[in-house]
Amino acid sequence: MERCLPAILSGMLLAACSVAEPPREQLSVSIEPLSFLVRQITGDDFEINVLVPPAASPETYEPTPAQMKRVANSAAYVEIGLLDFEHKLERSIRENMPGVRIVRTADSVPVLTGEHGHGHDGHGTDPHIWTSPRNLRVMAATLLSQLESMYPDSTRYRENYERFANRMDSLDHALQAIFADGPRTFVIYHPALSYMARDYGLTQLAIEDEGKEPSGNHVRTLVDEARNARISRILYQRQFSRSTVEALASELKAETVAIDPLGYDIPSNLLFIAHSIAHDQTDRTQ
Repeated sequence: MERCLPAILSGMLLAACSVAEPPREQLSVSIEPLSFLVRQITGDDFEINVLVPPAASPETYEPTPAQMKRVANSAAYVEIGLLDFEHKLERSIRENMPGVRIVRTADSVPVLTGEHGHGHDGHGTDPHIWTSPRNLRVMAATLLSQLESMYPDSTRYRENYERFANRMDSLDHALQAIFADGPRTFVIYHPALSYMARDYGLTQLAIEDEGKEPSGNHVRTLVDEARNARISRILYQRQFSRSTVEALASELKAETVAIDPLGYDIPSNLLFIAHSIAHDQTDRTQ
């Protein structure tokens, strides 16, 4: 019994410590890339609840009752602020969850307008702001401002922001180098890379037509433009059907490349996308 006593006391102390440790606060985010952004600024301070699950599309997403309960238990809800489902959710939070702070990361971002589909802002605003390192710096600054308002005694968030901003500057320079001699045109199913195209002088040809499957006229025009640009690769997102992409690839004798702009690791995803586009340019010149 005497030999067992130290082990018993040790177990009791560990149990007491685990009971005494307070649970982490929770933050909810609308899409996976925002989970990455929040982690860069807050570290492991919060448990993060991501609403749109992996492989799902924000275009058709509806939150479940269980997810809404987690949002209600969150200190803040972080969103892009330009997606249709976000607008509906934001109204519900304002009406039913007054204790949950809403952080709209797009508020200070210079957004692009145009036809971008039924799941996007009703005024045709392109919501894919996180596909630009320059935008990500602005988004992070907006998040930092809100966090400092909520937790004024914390200095670590600003330090983390400065590191993240420097990382985005480095990523911006890396993308500039990739596209320095590179392509000016690429084909993609869903037009999710408008901000990358804007920042680096690219032309985005979208297969999708105003958020819908393309018409015959749209496809014929796209084929002509793609042939003129000597396209050898077609990018597509995992959240959308591949049938149209494969048919067009067969017509153009092009390969298809799966990309994931909605994935967690934004820098790695943007670098992969950039290299995929640049490789297409290399193929054309050989």
